[in-house]
Amino acid sequence: MRLSIIACVAMACAAMSAAAVAGERSLPDKNQVAWFQSRSIFHAGLRDNHMVAMTFDDGPNAYTAGVLDVLKANNIKATFFIVGKMARAHPALLARIAAEGHLLANHSATHPELTSKFDADPNTLIDQIREVHDEIAPLMKPTDVLYFRAPYGYWRAAHAAILNADPVLRNYVGPIYWDIGGDITMHDGYVMSAADWACWKHKWTAQICAKGYLREIRRDDGGVVLMHSIHKQSPDLVASVVPALLEEGYTFVRLDQVPEYKQYETPKTAPVVADSSSRHPFVLMLARNVK
Repeated sequence: MRLSIIACVAMACAAMSAAAVAGERSLPDKNQVAWFQSRSIFHAGLRDNHMVAMTFDDGPNAYTAGVLDVLKANNIKATFFIVGKMARAHPALLARIAAEGHLLANHSATHPELTSKFDADPNTLIDQIREVHDEIAPLMKPTDVLYFRAPYGYWRAAHAAILNADPVLRNYVGPIYWDIGGDITMHDGYVMSAADWACWKHKWTAQICAKGYLREIRRDDGGVVLMHSIHKQSPDLVASVVPALLEEGYTFVRLDQVPEYKQYETPKTAPVVADSSSRHPFVLMLARNVK
């Protein structure tokens, strides 16, 4: 009998709740000229294609250096979803991520649950994204695409409307969801899928956790992988997963190398919706009228 173990920590509960609410994957609106979608983007098109996009949330911190060492040793480029308060605490590591060819992405300033309270005060939502943007943008190449992942997977259509009224933040693709790393499942005593933060809650070793990741990736034959770069076990987990996949011939990509995401990008000639730099009242009005 298949037994599912879902760690009852905030991150797990929130992610699963968000997935249930969101339902089908977000589809691009032909009339939308902004990049933020009303629902999380679930489909990346990497499954069944022997392709993997490694994504690391919540960093950087001291343990991120070990993750970078493993990626460098294996010549793998990944995407790091940055939390603003962590970036300010570890500027050298943030710079190293970019310098070594990884893609910087936005994961909010303080990693809050983006609930309806942010719709009531749109400036707080804008600040959450803008603060990280100001940290990562100077380190990014002009050709790099901007991506956002919502903390815990929480997202509301009203959030997209608010952020798309900002002439800078509207240039983000997202929110980006994930294929691999959402929860732990067991079958006949074997770890069939894993989520790193839940593994550490169960006091598993990196090697046991890696078995769940590898089995899920193999079953799906690829996907967007969610991990975190902030735990002491993080480097060992990456070292247990990446070389095995390389040996099996998997191709590793950054998110800006995922063709499926291109449909969510806005033409550079798209008109600016509104200027939020002065906290224009239109932003507040828009938020209150979005259902």
